[in-house]
Amino acid sequence: MARPKLALLGAAGALALVAVLIVVAFASGMVGKNAPDQPIAFSHELHAGGTNKIPCMYCHTSADRSVDAGIPAVQVCAGCHIPGGTPMVRADRPGVKQLVTYWQNKQSIPWVRIHDLPDHAHFPHMRHVKAGLQCQECHGKVEEMEKVEQVAPLRMGWCLDCHKQKQARIDCAVCHY
Repeated sequence: MARPKLALLGAAGALALVAVLIVVAFASGMVGKNAPDQPIAFSHELHAGGTNKIPCMYCHTSADRSVDAGIPAVQVCAGCHIPGGTPMVRADRPGVKQLVTYWQNKQSIPWVRIHDLPDHAHFPHMRHVKAGLQCQECHGKVEEMEKVEQVAPLRMGWCLDCHKQKQARIDCAVCHY
């Protein structure tokens, strides 16, 4: 009689563990948020790849001197598409029309962050850029993405593997401070 109860208890425990793991995966952004829709359908493939080949640092200007690489301000987009305040480059496109609306209303574009670490971990972009890492090592081949998605798990084990491979420090205080 004790065996069936023990088996039932074990099965219930296993189901509870699976449920917790699913909740953690959704809460951490690893599931269902990998490639969220953006307020403007911005193609990195068109801008960073293809014929334009705009370097990452042109739009993400603070990556080499800040903890955060920065999500580009509306002024960065307007600099190319609305020079002098007049829509010129691809002005007939829906995305550029949306950009013009944000620009005219003096509003930031509410981009949805894709690569987001938990608050207890720190990733200083400037240290990684200055160490010679290419953006693609963590973000994937963004220049080939029509819609940006998170390609790396951004988990401690993944980071530690890279640090070990590059012979970088792996003590806790490197990322947790």
